[in-house]
Amino acid sequence: MNTSEQELHQLFTSASMGQVAYRTWANQARKERRFNIARLFDALCAARGARAERAFAATRGVGTTAHNVDCALNGIIPIQVEMERITGTSDRSRDLLGRAARAIAERRDMNATELGDLYVCVTCGETREGELIGACPGCGAVPEAHKRFLAIEAMGTLGPHAIMHALEHTEATLRAMLCDVDDAILSCLGPDKEPSLKEVLGHLNDMNFVFCERATLILDTNNPQLSSAHPPKLQAAAHYRSRDIRAILQAFHDSRHECLMILRGLTSAAWHRGADHVSYGHVNLLHQGNWMVQHERAHLIEMAQQRHDLLVACGKGEIDAERCDLIGERINEGE
Repeated sequence: MNTSEQELHQLFTSASMGQVAYRTWANQARKERRFNIARLFDALCAARGARAERAFAATRGVGTTAHNVDCALNGIIPIQVEMERITGTSDRSRDLLGRAARAIAERRDMNATELGDLYVCVTCGETREGELIGACPGCGAVPEAHKRFLAIEAMGTLGPHAIMHALEHTEATLRAMLCDVDDAILSCLGPDKEPSLKEVLGHLNDMNFVFCERATLILDTNNPQLSSAHPPKLQAAAHYRSRDIRAILQAFHDSRHECLMILRGLTSAAWHRGADHVSYGHVNLLHQGNWMVQHERAHLIEMAQQRHDLLVACGKGEIDAERCDLIGERINEGE
């Protein structure tokens, strides 16, 4: 293997590992409600992925689909190469990550003035911030051949129908998940003192009120200022642990009904009414709807896992033995 081939294999290996690192860090950032930092990690993940794909193709790793299936079936044996750093490999990425580090030092997410819209060339991984004007300076790819990571889409890109579908089906998911579980399990804290299932359900109920307040403000006020304060945290839902599960489910039913009544029948113009947010800049009701769906889905997955683990620990794992997916597949983005 000559020096050029060795460099290509080195780039493919390091870029592939960097891609996985950035994607994993993006998921963690979302769990910590650092959505702009998650967006940054997503963009850097795409950049490393594009570089890995380009290097892999240059090593003659891609042929016809028949050839590729054969290689996949037989397995590709990696070539040993000396490793280089896998993240923070360019001046641009180090600048962006430096801004993220300063925000984290202040125990907050990056705000709208610290991170603009990001665009990643799908051919070479060149990353640009702000406006996307002209061809890629790295490889000449046209603006259309770039992947967007926009502040207004940091929460997702679901359309009104998909948002309504998700919000309308949450109650049925919760009832199916909690109906066959006794109160001792519903009130039990996790192994590391994580909130009980009752508390998480109560937190989702509290979030309904926050969303209703924000949606009403956006619909009734021209370009309102949305508070930068985080919605109520799980710790604030501790009082739900001593309440009857039926009462909490009824409270969720009532607050979710209020949310749906505000949203049902809205025009496209209403969904696109804007507001200013310190962290995300100019946002709209679609942004807030995506935020609600993403937050809720993450908690539903955690609840399903916690429920399963508690049932197994109590010797009642057979209840879950043949259970299907209660949450279901995610609605297509933009639908």
